[in-house]
Amino acid sequence: MAHSKSGESWQLVLENREQVIAALERGECEGILPAASGLFDDFASFCGEIGLLELLSRLPDERERRSIPACFFGNLLVHKALFRIPTLTQATRVLFHSPDTLRRLGFNWRQIQEGFYSNGERKPFNEEALADFFAGIGRQRLWKYQLQVLGELLKRCPELLGGGTLTMDCVTVTVPAGHFKREGGQYKACVLSGYREGRIYPLLCLFGGEHESDLVLGKRMMKAAAKLLAPKPGEAKRELLLDRGFIDGAWIGELKEQGFEVVIGARSDMNIYEDLVGLSRLPRTKWQRVDPPKYHERERPKRYVTGFKELKTWEACPVPLSGVVIRDEYTDHTSYQVVVSTDERLSATQLHACHRARWEIEEAFMALTRYWNIDELGSCRHPVYLAQVYFTLLAYALLGVFADRQAAEPLLPPLALFPGRELVVYHGAHYAILLPSELFQIVFTHFDAWRANQEKLLEALRHCEGRAPP
Repeated sequence: MAHSKSGESWQLVLENREQVIAALERGECEGILPAASGLFDDFASFCGEIGLLELLSRLPDERERRSIPACFFGNLLVHKALFRIPTLTQATRVLFHSPDTLRRLGFNWRQIQEGFYSNGERKPFNEEALADFFAGIGRQRLWKYQLQVLGELLKRCPELLGGGTLTMDCVTVTVPAGHFKREGGQYKACVLSGYREGRIYPLLCLFGGEHESDLVLGKRMMKAAAKLLAPKPGEAKRELLLDRGFIDGAWIGELKEQGFEVVIGARSDMNIYEDLVGLSRLPRTKWQRVDPPKYHERERPKRYVTGFKELKTWEACPVPLSGVVIRDEYTDHTSYQVVVSTDERLSATQLHACHRARWEIEEAFMALTRYWNIDELGSCRHPVYLAQVYFTLLAYALLGVFADRQAAEPLLPPLALFPGRELVVYHGAHYAILLPSELFQIVFTHFDAWRANQEKLLEALRHCEGRAPP
């Protein structure tokens, strides 16, 4: 958490309740401010507007006792991801420590006061109940749930389709080994997303085994997604940006028939790659200069592109293609790339822009992995881990829509959650969150120390509020 003691200089402070309370008992304090929940308040209101709890109430539920509504389990994982809380235990402690926070999560007064069952360790439920619920769902039912609610989610959040362009990627998710000889494992997650101007909006996540190929998962994904995302009669076809792991000529032809115009890079060992590079070397070829990528290299190349139409040399692909050859000239060598599309309307520069978008998409997934911790969650049962990955992707997508509606830049999740009723008390490099009653009890109990240090305390409080002393 960042804290300004002078209104201009900032420092990083860490939570240490014991140390701050000990300082208060000595009559020492460097600032007291209302806890600010800004982003959480606004995002919770947004979730209410789109009816997120109602969609989460459709989660499959195999429990005999359903005293805890399923929607609260899903909502907790969404907000666990939003605030980068690494484990289920920490999630219940952080998100359940304040009545104000619980209200924003959708709990009513009785649920807050009494919980959903007697003698619960943490109200309204604990991490064991949360984990048991998602362990009972499993990845197949979680996949069916995604397909069930996607149509309704798109009606409420049409921004999820981005600019009408889709992209598909596969990432590896590692479940760490745990206590009691619980084995770890790896899964491949195939993620279909909307895309617009460098931002991705994850729509569906299909989990497969560690050794399943990208192509096998991609075909399963699009077979199901086509029923929900294919354009209706009269609508423009959707662009689908794929990487080379999804190369299959016959399948690409099928996707075009379903309303998806595929853009994909060709491998250097393919005939169409050799043919286009050969054609580009003919004397009368016209090249266009375009901006090179900002690779982490010492030398940025000079980049040129040239395009071709009516390509039929990819024998496995039943439809004609357009293509672009990308030529990068370095001081000591020249390299080539080839990108093709089933959309013959695309020019060379437009195809090159799609190729650049693929690079942006890969960067977005790297940021998602790095900052949203989808591969660094605590050890747990495998279905529970995979559920956390899916709800992290959902939180990321919803936060993107929220940022769109706020006309904001892409948001990273905050480092901590501070509900609105409490007070944040600062001392040195630490802070603590206290209820007003807790603070006044300390003041009254140690009144002599506070009175003896009165002037210094008042000066510190005025500085913390950004006001000059009288």
